[in-house]
Amino acid sequence: MALESLQCVLAIVLTLILPLFALLAIRGPVDGAGDTTAGFWGAKTASVNWCERDYAASYYIAELANSLTSLCLVATGIYGICAHVTLVELRYLLAFFSFVVIGLGSFAFHATLLRSMQLLDELPMVWANTVFIYICRSMNDRGNSCRIAEVIVLALLTVLATLAVVIFDTENQNVFLLCYGSGVQYLVWSSYVFCQKSANSTAWLLFTTAMLCYAGGFLLLLIDRNFCHSVRPLYLHVFWHFGADLGTYAAVLLWIWIRSEVLARKVVLRGRSLLSWHIAAAPQE
Repeated sequence: MALESLQCVLAIVLTLILPLFALLAIRGPVDGAGDTTAGFWGAKTASVNWCERDYAASYYIAELANSLTSLCLVATGIYGICAHVTLVELRYLLAFFSFVVIGLGSFAFHATLLRSMQLLDELPMVWANTVFIYICRSMNDRGNSCRIAEVIVLALLTVLATLAVVIFDTENQNVFLLCYGSGVQYLVWSSYVFCQKSANSTAWLLFTTAMLCYAGGFLLLLIDRNFCHSVRPLYLHVFWHFGADLGTYAAVLLWIWIRSEVLARKVVLRGRSLLSWHIAAAPQE
């Protein structure tokens, strides 16, 4: 699909998100409220219960589809590390490794619906944003310089966000959503600015793909949370996993691409589809 077509689809998706997000904020989520089915892990202590029916497919896994699709993040993270280990700086490998941690935490959360496992899902998402933000902040640095002051500030903010989520999010996800969502907004804006300065078609392709996948998954998540009982058979939450996974992966590829431009390294985007995309050194002429 041409870049212009992708941008048009993205505009439609973003337009549809606005009223659904407003409805969720005003009315609150429906999700799996009222689902009291018990299983191997006992009483559900998490502050949210997703739309998938609990223990419907297995006595040992609360949400089988949501659990299994969480592992796609693990696969993406491992692929990202293997494909870029000789090309990128350490922070980009940490970005890919965060996929693995988030995927395992998400699996544990959906499998058990326990509060402790919920934190293993949510907190790594906040921590990953810290890595991503540092990547964006250091994009124009020369060499392997380290921004000590910014590392300290980001670390302190991450600790505060972690404590806030642990202490205050016992009844809902509001603090987590605020901490994580604000980080996502910063990353989207920073990535847009990078593309504006780059004016490279590959950079815009990666940005638009990242936005479309992430926003598309978020749109389906909003539908799932607002109209759970009507759309439950569609398992829309699993598509949020796919969208967030591929969208974030495309974003990391974008940052690698922009960083290569800064360092005057010639690179190419390889792979026939997003599932196999990776950045590689351009062949020498």
